[in-house]
Amino acid sequence: MRVRRSAAVYQTGTSVLHILKWTGIAVLVGVITGMAAVLFTGALNWGIDVLASLGRDRWLYVLPVFGLLLSGLITSVFAPEAAGHGTDSAIRAYNLRWGYMSLLTVPVKLVASVLTIASGGSAGREGPTVQMGAALGYWLGKTLGLSLQEIRKVVMCAMAAAFGSIFTAPIAGGLFGAEVLYRDDVEYSNLLESFISSISAFYIYSVVLGRERLFAFYAPGDFTFHPQRDILYFLVFGVGVGIVSLMYIKALYGFEHLSERLPITPWMRTALGGLLTGLTAIIATPLVLGTGIPLVEKLMLEQVPWRMILLLLLGKIAATAFTVGSGASGGVVAPSLTLGALTGAFLASVVGYPFPEMVIAVSSVGLLGAAAHIPITGVVMAVEILGVDLIKPVTIVCFIGASITRNDSLFRQARVSHVEQARASHHFDQRPL
Repeated sequence: MRVRRSAAVYQTGTSVLHILKWTGIAVLVGVITGMAAVLFTGALNWGIDVLASLGRDRWLYVLPVFGLLLSGLITSVFAPEAAGHGTDSAIRAYNLRWGYMSLLTVPVKLVASVLTIASGGSAGREGPTVQMGAALGYWLGKTLGLSLQEIRKVVMCAMAAAFGSIFTAPIAGGLFGAEVLYRDDVEYSNLLESFISSISAFYIYSVVLGRERLFAFYAPGDFTFHPQRDILYFLVFGVGVGIVSLMYIKALYGFEHLSERLPITPWMRTALGGLLTGLTAIIATPLVLGTGIPLVEKLMLEQVPWRMILLLLLGKIAATAFTVGSGASGGVVAPSLTLGALTGAFLASVVGYPFPEMVIAVSSVGLLGAAAHIPITGVVMAVEILGVDLIKPVTIVCFIGASITRNDSLFRQARVSHVEQARASHHFDQRPL
């Protein structure tokens, strides 16, 4: 009896120590990643303000050429792994290299991404923040003397913290870290630590910057989901979101595949991408430049003709493909939200749905869930940043869209599952692991 009691006490003590250890590490990861997100956001805002003071509007269409050229030059010289949107590099490091990423990636990714986005490149903040967080997570794991398996856990926590802080959605961030690694699976074993890191990073980010929400609007309060009226509508919207997701993925990696075959240097490719981005802005208006978040808010507050919405939708797909597909440093999640909002606005206008703002809000997150194969994260993110009234329609849209994209994803380094460690298939990526 005493032996059993001693064994139970020992096991309980070991469990308590394990929980305390990983709670402390997860909080530390969240604090460090949250500060990195604050630094990146501050640097980006400073870059935008500097260009504005220099008469940015006068050089609006040519700035992407110089910004993307410098972005490509910096990454190609100092850290080639910092090129592109970044999240794929973090996923690859987690799945193939025990989380290894060079600490040099952090400053290179920060500077290159500020140059890309501040100059008008169509890219977001998630990719740079996730990659910087992953590199900092690996460094922290090595500094603390953790095992390789434990370092992987820290890297996953850092990815979750980056997403949760930059999009002010800590619960969705925790899920993102666990869901984005696989197409058909979730990293459940590290979910608790992922949540703790994401919530800690969100706390730092919101306190330092005084920013608690991604969007300045909420979902319309007068909407009530009526199954007999709305299920068929949102099934159609889910199909539309899935189709646009495929167009987005094919355009992004199609241009990347094409540009990599050109006999020119990496920085010349990004300069070409900047030139094409500027030309796209001339055709489709400058609203296609940058992260696109202000455009989402514009769609929620103003009525835009469907022809203009269609032009903006095609223009934003092209601008993002030219920017990120050329190898310039920047994320793909914010453009996904923008494309989803444009898709929702177009579909609501075409079918005459009585609550277009609701379709815009649902589709903005729905396209992200579909294109990135993170439908659970998409549903929770919609609830966090837009309101719980969206949970039914956004669930329909996210999962219908994800079922349509199935074998294509924004994140090509995601594995199929824990068991099937092959990389999820992708039309433009037939290179060896």
